[in-house]
Amino acid sequence: MKITVDHLVLENIRPAKMRRACPLIFIHGAGGTSRFWKNYLPYFADQGWEVYAVNLRGHYPSQRDEALAQVTLEDYLEDVNKIILRLEIKCCALIGHSLGGLIAQKTAENNDSIKALAVIASAPPLGVAVEVNHDLPYSGTIIKTMWGMMNLKPVKPTYAMAEQTVLNNIAPDERSEVFDMFVAESLVVSYQVAQGYPVYPLRIKCPKLVIGCVKDVVTPVLMQRGLADFLQADYIEYEQYAHLPMLEGGWEKSAADLAKWLDQQVEAPNAVKD
Repeated sequence: MKITVDHLVLENIRPAKMRRACPLIFIHGAGGTSRFWKNYLPYFADQGWEVYAVNLRGHYPSQRDEALAQVTLEDYLEDVNKIILRLEIKCCALIGHSLGGLIAQKTAENNDSIKALAVIASAPPLGVAVEVNHDLPYSGTIIKTMWGMMNLKPVKPTYAMAEQTVLNNIAPDERSEVFDMFVAESLVVSYQVAQGYPVYPLRIKCPKLVIGCVKDVVTPVLMQRGLADFLQADYIEYEQYAHLPMLEGGWEKSAADLAKWLDQQVEAPNAVKD
């Protein structure tokens, strides 16, 4: 079901038999929405977790932000913290994808309510080397982004660009459907990530997991390995996935491995027993 916290809309599934006291909060990446978790949410609910998937401000179905082009990473951090506060969540695990991984890392700093942190194909914080695939036509994206900045408009990638980046491992007959899930993203946030956004690993007290994917050309495995070292996190690497392992063929493997890791890391002393 959908619930609303101020202007933010979340997907929420509360399992019939709660086996965990701590819910899971999923945070989408740049230009994403809660729909990117459409496979994971029922999977983890079936495992006995209550699950939430955030739609950050300006990302449908959350209320449209007329100033989306100028929204900042700090705004997104405020969104996630507001959800935890308003829903009175005393403990949870954060799972972030791409940009959502960076948001999850920063949210977990000095936050005792965060009991585990898992990031999938995460955007890197300041201090982690950025790997760039020079075979991709980024010049066109840069030109389009500069045009968007001059006009103060959010930018969404073209289908041609998406096919070579985020959709490269999606089945061809499913690519249009996945592309339609994308929405426009803030240019300021893109700039902040490109410049390097600080995360302080020593402030993150909970267990951490980084997931990297060999076919990912957006956040390559060398970057993910560097992030795992930076965070002093557990690391899982997949040969079969690219940037969207939760939507690609065989996504169940990544979900099962993540569930196993969470089961090992998140205690549930107050969980409802069968």
